[in-house]
Amino acid sequence: MLDTITFDQLPKAVGDILDDLAEIKSICKEIKGNETNKDSYMNIEELCAYHPDHPSQQTVRRWKRLGIIPYYKDDETRRVRFKKSEIDAWLASSRHLTVDERNAIHDAAMREKREKFLRGDFDDDE
Repeated sequence: MLDTITFDQLPKAVGDILDDLAEIKSICKEIKGNETNKDSYMNIEELCAYHPDHPSQQTVRRWKRLGIIPYYKDDETRRVRFKKSEIDAWLASSRHLTVDERNAIHDAAMREKREKFLRGDFDDDE
């Protein structure tokens, strides 16, 4: 229930209400900002800066090509995008690769490059 406010108490009561309203607005902005950032998309440069290890763009492209990292490719613009929430989940579930796994990834990438070279396919579409 509301307490009865006298005329003398009115300025303080209005001030308290305005303070509470400002706090509510701040909380709403923070919640909205978190939701927006969670589902925002990053390009390769932004992903490299965001990733804790700051991999090179070439490394990220290799991860993409080998299906290691989640990504989206716009059919119209052919631009590659990474959804922040999926990258966060991928980072949280990632583990460090063993030497054998790293070597297998490297070998697969080199095999792919060699096959492209032998086919005469020098066009890098990434």
